[in-house]
Amino acid sequence: MKKIILNGIILLTINNLAYSQQINGEIIYKVSLNKSFTMMDKEKLKTMPPAYLDEIKRNIADLEQQIKSNINSIEMKLLFNNQEAVYTPIYGMDNEGDEGLETTMKIIGATGTYYFNKVQNKKIYQTSAYGQLFLVESNLDTRQWELTQETKTINNYLCYKATSTLVTKNSAGTFNKPIIAWYAPKLAMPFGPIGYSGLPGLIMELAEGDYIFYINKLTINLKNPYKIERPTKGKIISEEEFEAIGLQSSPKFRN
Repeated sequence: MKKIILNGIILLTINNLAYSQQINGEIIYKVSLNKSFTMMDKEKLKTMPPAYLDEIKRNIADLEQQIKSNINSIEMKLLFNNQEAVYTPIYGMDNEGDEGLETTMKIIGATGTYYFNKVQNKKIYQTSAYGQLFLVESNLDTRQWELTQETKTINNYLCYKATSTLVTKNSAGTFNKPIIAWYAPKLAMPFGPIGYSGLPGLIMELAEGDYIFYINKLTINLKNPYKIERPTKGKIISEEEFEAIGLQSSPKFRN
């Protein structure tokens, strides 16, 4: 009888501990620009036709100004628990249908919905592109991160620095962009903004080239946790297939 009672106490203790370790929350991210931000790539400009160079420079300058004007209006939301997360842009009544804002969001990669599942080691990116809705599937841990011992405190959480490189391909060639992430091991969920994942802690701040995604508001253990829904609408493809569609849609590759 004593053994049965003892086993019951142990089981109850384990269940209570597991329950107490369940974490849910919400992060509101905003975006800022590095002081060195510019879209004027001198090397690329050298390859442009001289007759159109002035017009190209004016268009780039206009685009830069558009980004600077809209960047402070962009907000994104990450809802998470121990196993899952979903990341979406926030559209308010004031900015819905704003073409300039939408263009800026596309440039910095802040459109579409990202779904993360830690148990299944899966990430799904739901996006509308090339006249079709896609569900782009990949693993959470495909990115190669270099973990460092450099630390800083963000929202009262000790965060560690990790670095990586974003490699993108388009009709102009292959480009590398430096990535710096600050993650909090105390919040041991491998999720983050704009699809970044795979670190041993929640990403509290992320710099992708000139764009810095930072926490504007963090709420842990909501009284009424949101239901995290997995996107289901769209054609299921891999990252490699999605990239191939993008390359094939480029005029350079169609000719």
